[in-house]
Amino acid sequence: MNHNIKKILPKLLIFLVLTIVVIIVICSLSDIQEIAKVLKNINVPWLCFGFLFLFLYMIFYPLPLYFLGKSKTEKSISYIDSAMIGSMEYFFNGITPFASGGQPFQIYAYRKIGVDLQRSSGIILMNFVITQTSLVILCLSSLFFYEELTKGTVYLQVMIGVGLGINCLILALFCSVGLSKTLRNWLIRFVSWIIHRKIFKDKLLSFESSFAEYCKGAQDTFHALLAQKIKFIFCICLKLIGLLCYYMIPFFILHALGIEVELNQLPLITAMTTFSVAMTCFIPTPGATGGIEFAFRTLFVSVLPILSASLATSGLLIWRFITYYFLMLISFIVYLIFERVVAYRLKKQSQTIEKGIDKSI
Repeated sequence: MNHNIKKILPKLLIFLVLTIVVIIVICSLSDIQEIAKVLKNINVPWLCFGFLFLFLYMIFYPLPLYFLGKSKTEKSISYIDSAMIGSMEYFFNGITPFASGGQPFQIYAYRKIGVDLQRSSGIILMNFVITQTSLVILCLSSLFFYEELTKGTVYLQVMIGVGLGINCLILALFCSVGLSKTLRNWLIRFVSWIIHRKIFKDKLLSFESSFAEYCKGAQDTFHALLAQKIKFIFCICLKLIGLLCYYMIPFFILHALGIEVELNQLPLITAMTTFSVAMTCFIPTPGATGGIEFAFRTLFVSVLPILSASLATSGLLIWRFITYYFLMLISFIVYLIFERVVAYRLKKQSQTIEKGIDKSI
């Protein structure tokens, strides 16, 4: 575990430096004294509702992993393991560019609890497709019901269009990875071509067949999960509930800041938050830091005229603290607990084996 933490530290340092720079830049665009005044008079009960919806998000968001891990032919993955592996995604996505670290680490975590690579890859791939499908559904619904989202600046309209386009492209790509035999064969041939380069001197030849087997196994798992249509739709519903809980949080933050937004504005605020996240998916910084703050502030000021720059900045800082930094802290704690639990299980397993050997002697 200490070795793993040492590997994480450089990413954490980059993340912290980048965060400090972004906060300084954001605060410099508004009246710092006004921001401090707003934050000082915050309504705590409304803020607690924001945290409540964050915890609801943390409950619903990993649930699809649990249902995807249930199987009649293979050993089902427990709810505790699924919840921990699902919760660790926030931290590793948050410290890596393009939020790319969560899924590889989850595959590693599944391996540590005894789930083979092919099955875990298929589960993670399907879970990612479910997440992207849910996000695209929310984005399209937001554009259909709220034309206000497209009435901002040209730059904002471009960001919304590009963000939606990239999310649709990512969904299509990962569906193809899970379904297309042609794409799988191209990938195997490409890896085979690399392996046979002289630079490797035949050192990776044994990896060639295992990689082909891994790709086939991952696709077989993906096909098997996709064939269970009721489970697939149910998992999308769970993911949608989780995402909606997450995207509703700014509504409570605005109330905490003393802004009397009406209940009928909750769907619009949810839609704006959806796009604040979706249209910055192509930002290469950890957690889309910098881009997501700009998108949130610009979108909320453009669509909600009652928000001043200082109020929008104050809401942004609170929102990022709750949904990013606080969430990452919880996720990191879950990661430490997971490592302890796995180590404890291995120790108990070793002790059981030793006792069995002693009895046989």
